[in-house]
Amino acid sequence: MAIYPVTPVPDGFTTRSLDTYDVMIYTEGGHYYARDSRRNLICIDSQTACIQEAIDYVYNNNGGGVVFIKSGVYTILNPININYNAAIALVGESPFMQAASDNENGITYIRYIGPAGTSNSPVSVINGDSGSFLSNQYVLLKDITLGLVGKSYPYTIAVNLNRVNKFWVERVRIFADNGYSLGSQSYGFYTNAQGDNGGVMIDTYSEFFYAAYALYLDHFVAIRPQALYSILGFWFNYAGSEIMLINPHALDCTTSSFHITLTFAGSATLIEPFSEGTPTYDYYFSGSNEYVTLINPRASRTPPVVYFDSSIDFSKINIAGGTITTKNGGVATIGANATSVTVNHGLVCTPSKVLITPLAQPSGSIWVSGITSSQFVINISTAPSANLPIAWYAEC
Repeated sequence: MAIYPVTPVPDGFTTRSLDTYDVMIYTEGGHYYARDSRRNLICIDSQTACIQEAIDYVYNNNGGGVVFIKSGVYTILNPININYNAAIALVGESPFMQAASDNENGITYIRYIGPAGTSNSPVSVINGDSGSFLSNQYVLLKDITLGLVGKSYPYTIAVNLNRVNKFWVERVRIFADNGYSLGSQSYGFYTNAQGDNGGVMIDTYSEFFYAAYALYLDHFVAIRPQALYSILGFWFNYAGSEIMLINPHALDCTTSSFHITLTFAGSATLIEPFSEGTPTYDYYFSGSNEYVTLINPRASRTPPVVYFDSSIDFSKINIAGGTITTKNGGVATIGANATSVTVNHGLVCTPSKVLITPLAQPSGSIWVSGITSSQFVINISTAPSANLPIAWYAEC
């Protein structure tokens, strides 16, 4: 008999509550319906395909609960808002869309064709931002595909989990119609308000946004998150204290940008991150108080292109496996009758320490100059009459 792994139950929910539902949403004969668990009809057709009405109903009648959305295509014209200080779950019936180009049939597909956002009023299709931090708010999204189609969305937030106390997002795919332009404020999964909040994402996909994941929160764990076809892949901007990414993949994000960037004061652990494509940087790190552990970082090019800001304290950086080099050494030779040699140190950063040891009697004093992110120069005051080997060691 096969044994299947059991997904932990998110905070705010019980095993029973995820096996049942409080409201079911379904489509039949070109109409949208919402019925409660006693089969009472609470909505037929609305601007949110009865999803908003179902959320309001479970809160007003039960103080929270599970909204179950059967397989089908649900076209919504207005954003869905989850602004209640309670546990609210949106659970689809079937596996999510495996690719944005897949057939829509057989999945729980929410298709947004509402108005595009503006710089002052971004569209938030699923919005947890009520303007204040909700200490008892728990949001669960599971087995849902969310597509933003048919318009230009320059300022859109697809899934806005801002100010949500805790969230759990599992097997959710979001995408924007890549036939339309996306501006510098279009985000896939988004938070921008740090508090004592945290979240979990498992098997999520975000495609065709400026930033696939733009997150600022205290505690976050993501397992197999995928950022595809966006300008920025994973952007943790002033993100708080504890971040863990397990097998994050940033695929075919554009050049002159970052695939995975951490700009914050906190700690982060990245386990087997992978960058595919040719961005300016596969991995980008800055933040004076940052503790970073990279375990087997990989990229489609070897070594990955990595940037460490000058504010980084490399005593707080731990790299295990992979091809990122923060320490290196070798032997350079000052040729006969020469007074210097340039060494390409091979580090991914500008060395903060360079040590040199002559391997023969020098003819004068020796020093290092011209330390850059790619090389340094070993100088000697009096040119040697024969080649002079010099051992060197450099580290960030």
